[in-house]
Amino acid sequence: MSYILWHEDNAAKLNQLNMKKYLLLILITILALPSAFAQEKDRAKMMEELQKFKIDFLAKEMDLSEKQKAEFTPLYKEYDKECRQSGAEVWKFERELKKNKNASEADYKKLSELQQKSREAHNEITKKFDAKLETFLSAKQIYNMHQGEEKFFEKMKEMRKKHHGGSHSHDNKGPRPSDKMPKDKKDSPCPDDACPPSPIDL
Repeated sequence: MSYILWHEDNAAKLNQLNMKKYLLLILITILALPSAFAQEKDRAKMMEELQKFKIDFLAKEMDLSEKQKAEFTPLYKEYDKECRQSGAEVWKFERELKKNKNASEADYKKLSELQQKSREAHNEITKKFDAKLETFLSAKQIYNMHQGEEKFFEKMKEMRKKHHGGSHSHDNKGPRPSDKMPKDKKDSPCPDDACPPSPIDL
C-alpha cells in the first residue's frame, strides 16, 4: 500500500496519537533529501501531504461533518495559497536580513514596513475567507479553526527546533530582526504565522 493510501486510512489515528512523530518524520525527510533536484521534486509531494494532514487536523479541531469538510477543504487550500503569497516578500527579506551582519537601521525600517503591509494583506484575506466560511460553519467552528492553525504551527516549530537541537539560532551572526523592532512589533507576532511558509523556510 502506498504512503498516500496509508496516510488516508490512518489520518484519524494520526490526529489523535502521532501528530508530533508524523510532523517530525516529514521535516526530517525534507531536510535530509540528498540533492537539490530530489529536494524540489519531493518537496512538493511532502508539502501536499503536510497540507492534507493539516486540514485533517483542523477538521478534527472544528468538529466538521464530512459534508462540511468537503466544502471547507478547497476553500482552505485557496486561503493557504493566498496567505503564502502575501507573506512571500517579507519572509524572503527577513531571511536575507538575518544573514546580514551589517544590516542598517533603514533595513530594519523596511522590514517593519513589509511586515505591516503583510499584516494588512493577511487581514483582508482572512476577512474574505471567514465570510465564505460563515455560509456553512458556525462562529465557534471558525474560531476553533484559527486556534487550530496556531496550535499546528507551534507544533511545527517545536518539532523543527528539537530536530535541529537548537542549532537554528543566529550563532552570533548578527542581531535578530526583532532586536531593533519597536516593542509593539516584538509583542505582536506577524499574522502570517497562521499561514506559514514551508518547514524549510521556517
